[in-house]
Amino acid sequence: MIVNLKPLSINKAWQGRRFKTQDYKDYEEALLWKLKGQKKIPGWYHIRFDFYIKSYKTSDLSNLIKATEDCIVKAGLVDDDRFCKSMTIEKHNSNRDYFKFVIEGVEDEEKK
Repeated sequence: MIVNLKPLSINKAWQGRRFKTQDYKDYEEALLWKLKGQKKIPGWYHIRFDFYIKSYKTSDLSNLIKATEDCIVKAGLVDDDRFCKSMTIEKHNSNRDYFKFVIEGVEDEEKK
């Protein structure tokens, strides 16, 4: 799925100890709207993120994941982020900010 939205850095997500910033609230609202109607992947999954970033050289890749992943859970696309078995993340230099992600179900190793 391609999401035409600048990914929110975790550095801009929280104020104080556990209060969402207005940036986070706005990002969450916009992303949840864009994720409406997407297919749920139940159980264990792998997710691939590709972040296209204007501020490529100064963006910390790991900071881009958490808020986005939490919104994916809140939108009901996966049961919980604790079921994420693996993740592939890449950032790309771009003249505009957006990201893509793909979620694929994977087999539960305990059931083998």
